[in-house]
Order: sequence, then structure tokens, then C-alpha cells
Amino acid sequence: MSNPASPRLFSFEFTTLCLLIFLSYCNISVFYSLYVYLDALGIPPSWRGLLIGASSLATMAAYLVASPFLTTTNAPRVAACGVAVLLGCGAAYLAAVSPLALLAVRLANGLGVALVSAAAMTLLVAVIPPARSGQAFGMYSVAMLLPYSIVPPVFDWVSPLRLTYPQGYAAMALTLAPALAVVFVLGRRVRRQAPAGKAARPRLGDMARNAAKRPVSQLLAVNAMYYLSFAALFFLAKSLFQARGLAHVGVFFSIQTACMLLLRIFANRIFDVVPKIRLIRFCYAVTGGTFLLLFFFPGQAMAYAAAVLLGLGMGVGSPSLNALMFELSEPPYRSVNANLMMLSLQGGSFCGPILGGAAVAVWGYGGFLLVGAGACLAGLAMGIGLLPRRAPD
Repeated sequence: MSNPASPRLFSFEFTTLCLLIFLSYCNISVFYSLYVYLDALGIPPSWRGLLIGASSLATMAAYLVASPFLTTTNAPRVAACGVAVLLGCGAAYLAAVSPLALLAVRLANGLGVALVSAAAMTLLVAVIPPARSGQAFGMYSVAMLLPYSIVPPVFDWVSPLRLTYPQGYAAMALTLAPALAVVFVLGRRVRRQAPAGKAARPRLGDMARNAAKRPVSQLLAVNAMYYLSFAALFFLAKSLFQARGLAHVGVFFSIQTACMLLLRIFANRIFDVVPKIRLIRFCYAVTGGTFLLLFFFPGQAMAYAAAVLLGLGMGVGSPSLNALMFELSEPPYRSVNANLMMLSLQGGSFCGPILGGAAVAVWGYGGFLLVGAGACLAGLAMGIGLLPRRAPD
């Protein structure tokens, strides 16, 4: 439990939550092969995009519905329910082969991810030291990102020769089974150390008024705009590389991810030393520079330079945005606002590829890159006047 006199970050609670979210995101990143599996099943192409995106839509809906009702008292039970749903989904992939059956499993998968993630975030904001919130969100985000670097190469090795795709999905779900016991231990420890009265849930009307306050709603919009820009580039990068005759888009994202992780691991003290609003502005400026570099310099070497810029921007972006929301929020609304940040992330990630694809269709890839730079400039402008204030603890 955070304590001004003992601001230790890597407590049992914090470490356990990082491990829980790591395993949860392993159960998201394992579906990097889902399109290939759907093709092997003979699922019509018209269904494949819906089946892949159904999980994200369910996650967004569940975040919106469940987040207002979460407290440190009920979060462990909700997380356990989410783990149980993911375990059931892992087994269901072994039997689901029709579009409708797979749609039901994908929707349930998104629900399970949302329950675990939202409950973990509710517990996280109760245990991190306020003086080290930036560092805490930085390390927590590393736990969310590592699966995307580890799981695909491991499963490329084990499937489909050693395990079929559905067997791999089921095996990954099983790694969450021990969490059923751990989350209840974690919940008891958090509740035992929480100050009296802190677990009470604010009324829904109060939550709505909190979300409508300018600092909160403004930061939610800034967060959504950033992930909209990144998701558009992420999902269109391969086709952009192909259109320009460039190779190794995977190397582009490996460089980007490596820069992001290295910054968050080895320079994470900056998140609590440098004002967070400055880091957010840096994030937008550097990401906008990524789009401009790709626009003006279409060669392979400059593409890798752009990957470094993108990694630096993303490296400081998410921890600073979430830590600033933590600072801006009144204590009763910290968990709600933290989960609203995750909802705005999902919304931006969902809308980004759609709007990015529309920009390519109208203006081509050059126009898309200029629009991306313009979106970063707009996000930079949206943060004007967003100054942190220290909420009372």
C-alpha cells in the first residue's frame, strides 16, 4: 500500500498486479495468428474482420458498463470472474469452428479481458505511491507490452506443427489458472491496508459529473486522439511499406517496441521528475515528427529512424497520460478515471484504422501521413491549459 513515509513501488501487490496484467495481455497477443486460423477454417473473408474486432468491441462495452461499479472490495471477485471467462474461452476455441460460434467466443473473450483489466486497474490505483505514479504506470505498461514481443515468436515456433492454433489458444488461457487463487489473496491485502471508507463507491450521478469536468474530459480526449493516431499507423504500416517498395515492416515495429520498452525500464524516473504535461507534449510532437519523416523521406533508413521517434513518443506517452489522470483525479474517482482512460484508449484504437483507411482511400498514403501529423498537432492543441494539480490523498 502506498505510504508517503515509505514510497516503495515494487510491493507484493504491485508486482502481482503486473504479473496478472502480463498474463492477461498474453491472452490478447496470442491472437496475432487469428486471421491465418480463420482462413484455414474456411471462414469467409467478410466474417474475418468482424471476428477479430469483436473482442475489442466487447472489451469497450464491458469497460463502460463495469467500471463505475468497481471498488477495492469487489475488484478481486470481478477479476476472478474475468479469469474464469478466459479459461472457458480457451477451451471453447477447441470446439468453435462456425462463424457464429467463433463470434460468441470472441465476444466472451473481450468480456473476460475487460473484467480482468478493469479490476486490476482499480486495485492498482489503490496501491501505487502517489509520489511515484508515473514510474508505476510506466512499469505497469511494460507488463502490458511485453507479451507482444514474447508471445508471437514463441507461438510461431510451437504452432501449428507442435500445437494447433486452438490448442495454443487453450494452452495460453491455462496460464491464468493460478490467478484465481492469487487475486483473492491480493484483494485481502489491499482491503486490509486501505484507509477506512476508501472502498465506498461514488454514486453514478457523481461519476458522470466527474467525467464531465473539463480536466478529466479533456485528458480523455487527448488520450483517445493519441491512440487513434498510433493505431492508424500501426494497422496501415504494412500496406504503406508495400506501396513504397520497402521491406521488413516487422523490423520497424521491433525497433519502435525496443525503444519504448528501454525508455520505460531504464529511464522511468523521468515520469515523476519531469512535469507530465511536458512529457505529453513531447509525445505528441515526436509522434507528429514520425508522420512527417515518413512523408518527406520515403527510404528504408528513414523509416527505421521514424521507428525510433515513434518508440520515444510512445515510450513517454502512456505512462505520462495515465499518471496525469491519477494526479488530476479526486481520490474517490481515481479508479473510475483510470478505467475511463483504458476505454478511451480502446476507442481510439478502434477508430484509428477506420479513419486512417478512409484517409488513404481519399488522399493516398501521402495524404494519410499528413493527416496523421495534423492529428498529432490537434492533440497537442487539445492539451493546452491542461495543468496538473495535486489531488488530496
